[in-house]
Amino acid sequence: MSRHGRHFIPRRTLLRGFLAGGAAVALPLPRLGGMLNGNGTAYADDSPLKPRFMTWFFGNGIHLPFWIPPATGKGDAWALSPSLMPLAEFKPWLTAITGYDVKFANTFAHASHPVGLLTGADSVKEGFVTRPTVDQKIAQLINGDTVFPGGLHVGIGSGDGATSMGIQISFQGNNAPNPPNFSPAQLFATLVGLGGGQEPDPALFRRKSLLDAVSQDIKDLKTRLGSADRIRLDRHLDGVDELQTQIDASLIGHDCGLPVNPNEAYPDLGNDGDIRLARCEAFSDLLAFAFTCELSRVATFMFSCPACHMPYSELGHAGGFHEEYGHLKLAAGYDAAIAGFHDGVAYAMTGLARLLKRFRDTPDGDGSLLDNSIILATSCTGDPSSHDPFDYPLLLLGKGGGLLQGDLHHRGQADNACKVPFSLLKMFGSPEVSFGEDVGLVTETIPELFT
Repeated sequence: MSRHGRHFIPRRTLLRGFLAGGAAVALPLPRLGGMLNGNGTAYADDSPLKPRFMTWFFGNGIHLPFWIPPATGKGDAWALSPSLMPLAEFKPWLTAITGYDVKFANTFAHASHPVGLLTGADSVKEGFVTRPTVDQKIAQLINGDTVFPGGLHVGIGSGDGATSMGIQISFQGNNAPNPPNFSPAQLFATLVGLGGGQEPDPALFRRKSLLDAVSQDIKDLKTRLGSADRIRLDRHLDGVDELQTQIDASLIGHDCGLPVNPNEAYPDLGNDGDIRLARCEAFSDLLAFAFTCELSRVATFMFSCPACHMPYSELGHAGGFHEEYGHLKLAAGYDAAIAGFHDGVAYAMTGLARLLKRFRDTPDGDGSLLDNSIILATSCTGDPSSHDPFDYPLLLLGKGGGLLQGDLHHRGQADNACKVPFSLLKMFGSPEVSFGEDVGLVTETIPELFT
C-alpha cells in the first residue's frame, strides 16, 4: 500500500501476453491513480508529472484577413477569426499569437521560414537543416526516460513539395531528419510491441485480440486497483480494443475467412499518404494513447508538408492546393481561389480540432491530456503567394499542466517569431539563455504567454 492508503502501481507497468504464433504483446497503461499522489498532481514518489509537447504542421500558409482575430485580449475580450472557427470548441485552450515575423530571408521558398522558426537558424543550402528543431530540444528536457526518447513523428499528406525540408518537420541536428510515419497500422504495432514496429501481419490481429492475450494480467491488475482506477483502466482497454478493430479493418490479409474490405468499412480512410480527416482521427487516437501511457511525451504531426502540392479531395479541390489556391492560379479566378484557399485552411484546422477533441476527452492526472499538453501549430509561410514571413501563423493549444494561460490573443509589433519557441523552451525548464543565431537570435521570451 502507498502512504495514501492505496495500492502503489509502478508507473512503467505493462500488461504482457502472446498472440497466435508466439508474437509478444506489451500493452502499456495510462496514468492511474495508484501511480500518483493523493491529489493526482505528481507521481507517488513525489516526482512531478511532466507535460507533453507536439508540433502540428500544415503546409502553404494562411490568408491574413481570414486568419487574424479582430481583437486582442483574454477570454471574452477576443473572438475567433473565420480561419480559426473550427477550433471554437477549444477556445479555452487556444492561444493565438500574431504580429510576429520570421526574420530570415526567403532563400528557399516554404523552407527558409519554417526552418528559421523551428531551429532559430537559416537553411544554409538546399537539403540542409543545421540545428535541432524545437521538438527535439524539448525532448532532451522531458523525454529521455520514455520508450521513444526522440519522440513520435507522424504525417497525413505525403506529397513532397520539393523544398529543402522535404517532408520532414523534425530534425535532430545537422541534416538529420526524423521522417514521419504515414501508416497508422505500423504505429499501432509499434506502440503495443508487435513485430518490432513493422507493418503487422493481419493474421496476428484476427486470430486473437490483444485484450485476450493479456487477459490474465488484466485480471491480476484489477485486484490491486481502486474503483476509480478500474473505471479508468476499462476505458483505456475499450480504447485499445477500438483501435485494434479499426486497424484490423484497414489491413489486407487472409486468415479466418475473408477479411473486411477497408474501403467498405472505412470509406473515408484512404491510403497511407492521403490527406483525409479520418486519418487525422486515427493518428490522434494513437498519439493520445502514446502520450497518456508516457511512451513518449513529444511528437510531431504533419497534416500536409511544406509547399504541399496535393489536392484536398474531401473539399472537392481537384487540383493541387499549392498552385491553384495558394498561388491563386485557379482557372475560375482570384475570388474563387481566395475562397477555396480559406476553405483549405479551415479544413486543416478541422484536422487539428480532431486531435484536440481526442486529447480533451482523454483523462490525465487531475485533468485531461489537453490540459497537460502544449501543441505548437504553424505552417511553412505566411502569405502563400508572396511567401511573406510577416504575421507568421502561430498557435499554441493546451495548458501544459498550468504553464500556459490559454484563451488568449496576443499580438506583437513585428517581433521576432523565434521568441515563441524560446518561450516554450523556458516553459519546459530549459537553462539556455538564448535561442537561435544571426537574425533569429532571441534572448527574451513572451511574458504574456506564461501563467
